[in-house]
Amino acid sequence: MNPILSLYKKIGIALGVVVLGAVGTVTAVSEKKAPVVAVTNNVPAPTATVSRWFSDDDGEDEGGNRTTQTPVPVPPPATTPKNYVSTYKNGTYSANGTYSSPGGQDQIAVTITLVNDIVTDATVTSVIADNTSLKYQNRFISGYKQYVVGQNISSLNLTVVSGSSLTPIGFNDALAQIKAQAKV
Repeated sequence: MNPILSLYKKIGIALGVVVLGAVGTVTAVSEKKAPVVAVTNNVPAPTATVSRWFSDDDGEDEGGNRTTQTPVPVPPPATTPKNYVSTYKNGTYSANGTYSSPGGQDQIAVTITLVNDIVTDATVTSVIADNTSLKYQNRFISGYKQYVVGQNISSLNLTVVSGSSLTPIGFNDALAQIKAQAKV
């Protein structure tokens, strides 16, 4: 290889590394598994940026830099220790939750199944809603289960789910009634 071209190439690589380092876009990532991160409310699943330098088979560094987004694993549902004393009776409970929206008073029906204070199943349906509220209730219904099933009912409280900020108020109202019904 021409020595001048080799020198230019090395200078270019060195400048590229300096520029990337100065801008702060270089991310060092080990090959270990990513840490488990809890997902709450309507926050998208976290991702880790992975940057690697690739070279071709001849040993020269002309492969380039490739950056990818890798999903971070979501933890498994909560489990109950063997000596755990339940605060709520096992069973299936239902209640209607109400909340106010710009269209007036709205309502959703919530059914929850509990085993050792852990929600093992949940169902939400619309009861009373105007067209706009119904749209947001449907958004809520399409995304709430991931934040409810597998969680301890004692600490369960939803805020915004799938862009719906008022329907969770109705869910939390029904949840309070269910907690009263199921209390040991």
